[in-house]
Amino acid sequence: MQAKWSWVKGGFLLGVWNLLVFLSGNRLGTTTAYAQTAGYFTQFFSDLIPTSAWTAGTCGADSTLRVGWQWLLVLGIFLGGLLAKGGHRQQASAVPEMWQKRFGHRPRLRYLHAFIGGFLMLFGARMAGGCTSSHVISGMSQLAVSGLLFGGAVFAVGIPVAMLLYGKRGVQ
Repeated sequence: MQAKWSWVKGGFLLGVWNLLVFLSGNRLGTTTAYAQTAGYFTQFFSDLIPTSAWTAGTCGADSTLRVGWQWLLVLGIFLGGLLAKGGHRQQASAVPEMWQKRFGHRPRLRYLHAFIGGFLMLFGARMAGGCTSSHVISGMSQLAVSGLLFGGAVFAVGIPVAMLLYGKRGVQ
C-alpha cells in the first residue's frame, strides 16, 4: 500500500459520491444518524423524550431506531477507517510532532482537545441546521448560503485558533 493517498483521487471520489447523493435527492451528512440513535436511546430514560416536539424533528416521531442510508454511511466511514488503518503499514504517532513541540508528549491532552474541538464544530453545525459534512461538502458544492457561511466560519475561527495554539509561524 502507498505511504500517502492521492488527495486528487480522494477528492474526485468524494465529488462523485456527493453527486450521486445529490441526484438521489439527499445531502451528504452524518449527524442525523447520531441524533436518531441518541433519540432511540432516550426512551430508556423517559417515554416522552423521543416523542417530544424538540426531538421529533431530528430523531423522528417514534422511538424506533431507523437504520437508513445515513446510518449505514456512518458505519461505512468507521469500517473504512479500520480497513485503511489495517492496510497502512507505517505506525502513526498518537501525538503529532507539531503538538509535541508545543505541548509535550501528552496523548490524553491531545485527545481532550480533539474531542472538545469536534464537539464545538458538531454543535455549531447542528445549530445551523445540518452537519459539518453536509454544510461543507454538500452545501458549498451547491453554493448554499448555509454551507458557504459555515465553511467561512470554520476558516475564520480555525485559522486564529491554530495561530493561538501554535504561534504565527508554527512551532519551530
